Amino acid sequence: MFVNYVRDSVRSSPINLAAGRGLLGIWVVWKTIWYDWIRLVNVPYYEISSSHYAWAVPESVPWLLTVEKWLLIAMVLLFIAGYRIQVTGFVSALILAHFGVIRSILVSSGEASSLFIGSLLILFFTLYAEQDQLSIDGVRRAYRRPPDELTHQIVSTDSDRYKMSAMQLSMWLIAILFFSTGFSKVVDGNGLGFVAPDNLTRLVLVRSYVYPWFDLQLLIVEYPILGVLGGIGTLVLELGLVVSAVTGVGFSVFVLGLIAFTLSNVALLGIFFVDNLFFLGAFFGFDRVVQRLQRDQQLTVAFEPQNHFTLLTVYLIRLLDAGQALTYQTMSSHLEARAQTDGGQTREELNEQNTAVRVTDGETAYQGYEAFVKLLNQFVFFVPIVWIMQLDMIQDFISRSAALDSSPSTETDRNYRQNP
Repeated sequence: MFVNYVRDSVRSSPINLAAGRGLLGIWVVWKTIWYDWIRLVNVPYYEISSSHYAWAVPESVPWLLTVEKWLLIAMVLLFIAGYRIQVTGFVSALILAHFGVIRSILVSSGEASSLFIGSLLILFFTLYAEQDQLSIDGVRRAYRRPPDELTHQIVSTDSDRYKMSAMQLSMWLIAILFFSTGFSKVVDGNGLGFVAPDNLTRLVLVRSYVYPWFDLQLLIVEYPILGVLGGIGTLVLELGLVVSAVTGVGFSVFVLGLIAFTLSNVALLGIFFVDNLFFLGAFFGFDRVVQRLQRDQQLTVAFEPQNHFTLLTVYLIRLLDAGQALTYQTMSSHLEARAQTDGGQTREELNEQNTAVRVTDGETAYQGYEAFVKLLNQFVFFVPIVWIMQLDMIQDFISRSAALDSSPSTETDRNYRQNP
């Protein structure tokens, strides 16, 4: 269910890297959009709380914090889309760290530290932006590559290896942070004091007066053994995550346990540190979900490398092909194979039927626009797009323009590459 990047940071599809980047960006927007930074400088809290952070507050121009907030959100949205990741990611991490310093003026708990954690995670994606192929930057890099080089990556079976160093470093960071919190519980509790019957029970009882959710809190108080088991489970999960990541034993169990632990904090203590749900959720196997949403039908995709639109489209489909149910061929290779098997037809006769893309399912061959429809229909999440493409008005427009059934010349395509 969850991917252990510490053991192996290579996947057969770049989907997880893009999903992790998107989930992290969504968390940053959700986390910071609600902050009213003007109120912070309108009250003298920072003068009596943590004055050594006062340098980070622009008292003379308080509106600058609001500008920073919206600049951060704009940069993060571009980061989610994968546009100029090295720039947008770096700026986002810098502003988020600044906000973390300002939040530290009022609180020193996870509310502030999570901003620093998020800043580091964004920096990891920034450092290894070249590995992020399923992004706007990735498409732009593919656009600039020579057709032969991009074609080789599409048709080669050895290209199904995508390294995710950013996810690996993120997992190391999260695992070490959980270990440090578990270790501090042992040290601050003078050994096993954290799991003493009266420790968690007392904490739950006090918090139950502040956050009286339901009778479950009182159940912990009435049966202290439940508090002992909860304390032991907490230490096992927090200390054991890094061990599980290194050894590869029960990794998903530990992650699910920590998610349950986070939710139990909400239910029992009213501690809404749900940032962990985003941090741990980034390691979910999104590519496995995409694989399940991909039809099992085996298709052969033949494409014309000199048609720029077709080449990039097939390249993106190749990145999404987590189930590896598609076989990719250049049109010339496909025609050579068909010339030898299609009832004695010559290669010249087959050439007359040549289009920019052809998709075959073993029985039927789809060409041009129909081939694109068949190709997208291979993925369940593209069904709405396929439905729109099959509307009569859309098909009539495509038939009249015949844009997809014509392959631009090599020279025209080359000029377009040089002068986009």
